[in-house]
Amino acid sequence: MLLGAILLVAAMGVTPSIVSGQPTVVEDPGDGATSTSTSAPAVERISDPTTTTTLVGPIQVQLVADPRPGDLRVDPNGDVLPSDYEPTNAREVRRDVEYGPDPYHRYDLYLPADDGAPLIVYLHSGGWIGGDRSYVPPMVLRFLELGYAVASVEYRIAPDSTFPEPVEDVKRAIRELKAMGAETGLVDPDRVVVYGTSAGGHLGAFAAATVGEFEPTDLSPTAQAFDSSVAALVSAVGPTDLVQMYSHPNAWAAPMTGTFMGCFPTCTADQLRPANPAEYLHADLPPAYWAYGSLDPLVDADAQGVVIADAWAAAGAQSWLDIVENGDHNLDGTLVNQRAIENFLAQAVAG
Repeated sequence: MLLGAILLVAAMGVTPSIVSGQPTVVEDPGDGATSTSTSAPAVERISDPTTTTTLVGPIQVQLVADPRPGDLRVDPNGDVLPSDYEPTNAREVRRDVEYGPDPYHRYDLYLPADDGAPLIVYLHSGGWIGGDRSYVPPMVLRFLELGYAVASVEYRIAPDSTFPEPVEDVKRAIRELKAMGAETGLVDPDRVVVYGTSAGGHLGAFAAATVGEFEPTDLSPTAQAFDSSVAALVSAVGPTDLVQMYSHPNAWAAPMTGTFMGCFPTCTADQLRPANPAEYLHADLPPAYWAYGSLDPLVDADAQGVVIADAWAAAGAQSWLDIVENGDHNLDGTLVNQRAIENFLAQAVAG
């Protein structure tokens, strides 16, 4: 199923932290012991044999203990999050908020207990041709309990809207949400992160890499004062190389990719490549967390995940890669390394 959310396999143990040329100490979440590692390469793919999690540095993570089988979701304390999980401390949910002139330009805003919250802009999955803002993965809603606001953003989809129109929608939403935050004080416009799953992961990564490009031109006067930059990116099972995606043997890959690009069934590499985030990397990228399933039948973890994580880090940004061993494209029903994502975002929004 293509509408899967990110849920990362977690296990007991310590994963060494890799920071270019610098030793880094990581606390063991189990017994307080520490591990020190130094590496010369800018990025090195590492895997602790005691875990089922692979990460690419620079990283500092603590892994969630007690992996469990079945349709379970686990928070950092080992508590099960049911599939219909709703946060208990959401002060308010504002639905169907307009952020632009198109009927698709709507978001649902989940507000935590306090004003001035960091904001997660969530982008849904659906292969660029489906999905909507109504479903927010439990692991994203979980951040409300940590003081984050969440805006689940709807964007235009193919075939009616093709690249780069959905990207422009994401940038419009980010800028309008920043303006709303500055005006109302509900969210902090300086602490906005983008979190996307599948197609939403691609759109989030592309938007994060292209600040100042592919921007909408008819913003509200208040939104014009803000750019589309984000403090961090989380991309789960998001395609990043559309040339490779189009040639993938999965029956869904070429039709979805080509429809999004407006060239199916005769797409060429030159037509597809402009939608690859790697074409736009630069030194001012935000930190990124990439998550993929090792057995994903649609979005290949190596071709789509490892390559972009390496390229992102080579450009000079933090780049965390978490590969779920035996995970597929729909990561529902596996265990989530929620603590790693929480630590990553906490660092990002702390400045």
